[in-house]
Amino acid sequence: MRVAEMCRNKTTIALVVVIVVLCWVLLFKSFRRPEERMFFVNDNFQIEKDDVTKKNDNFQIEKDDVTNMLIAQRNNVSRALNLKQQKLGQLECEKLQGKPGATSETGGWCKQTSKEDSGEHKTDKKLVPVLIDFFQGKYVASFGDGPGRYKQLLSDSGKLIGYDAYDGAPYCDITSEGRVRFLDLTLPQYGLPLYDWVMSLEVAEHIPAEFQSVYVDNIIRHAKEGILLSWARPGQGGYQHINERPFEYVVNLLDTLGFSHDKDTSERLRNAAEFSWLRNNVNVYRRKAPYSDTFSKSPEVYI
Repeated sequence: MRVAEMCRNKTTIALVVVIVVLCWVLLFKSFRRPEERMFFVNDNFQIEKDDVTKKNDNFQIEKDDVTNMLIAQRNNVSRALNLKQQKLGQLECEKLQGKPGATSETGGWCKQTSKEDSGEHKTDKKLVPVLIDFFQGKYVASFGDGPGRYKQLLSDSGKLIGYDAYDGAPYCDITSEGRVRFLDLTLPQYGLPLYDWVMSLEVAEHIPAEFQSVYVDNIIRHAKEGILLSWARPGQGGYQHINERPFEYVVNLLDTLGFSHDKDTSERLRNAAEFSWLRNNVNVYRRKAPYSDTFSKSPEVYI
């Protein structure tokens, strides 16, 4: 009995020792396992995170592709409408041939009047040197450049990065000898470059009132830094002036659209002008906040 009891005690002690050893082993591993498990979980998390990142990248690529496709389609539609409007304007002018004061429905001057020698287009050559100084080193567009004489004089100075001239006269590309491209400012225009400055001299008063907001949107949409605008005031009179506006009205309008009136620069330009209407009406408006294109990353603008 004593031998059996002693064997049982030894077995018990051995089991206790084994249990204690196992407990120490488990305890030791318990201190290390969370760390190992953490790395394992983190690895899985990193894999899942990478998968999500890849999916987001793919989504962004697909989103950009769709955006660029929509921009391209919109620009193509805009160009097609502009071309159709030019053809329509030419047909309207042909029907009105010989009638005094003939213009297209949207205010574009017909062929005879849009010629430089018609007597209706005048270039203020005293203002030109000041314009060259003001636009030096800038990319400029003129919306309503008539026969394109301002383009020729400013471009020939060699001090501007570039100068693109547009006009709503249906025959402007012919009457300007190719200096000016047709652009109907009563249509929303897209797909044009973004310019540092947009100039529009004595154009707004020729735009029918129902298209005024479109005209203004076209100007501000393409101006990164600011606008040089001359808008005839009520009572000034002139060839086909159908939308004259008070100076205060124009200042307030552009202020609501994010452009502040630069009084000092405006005065300097007006004082340099020879023609009375430019001495009264030329004003500079600067964009209040930096230009932000929130839709398109392409060189073509979006609004």
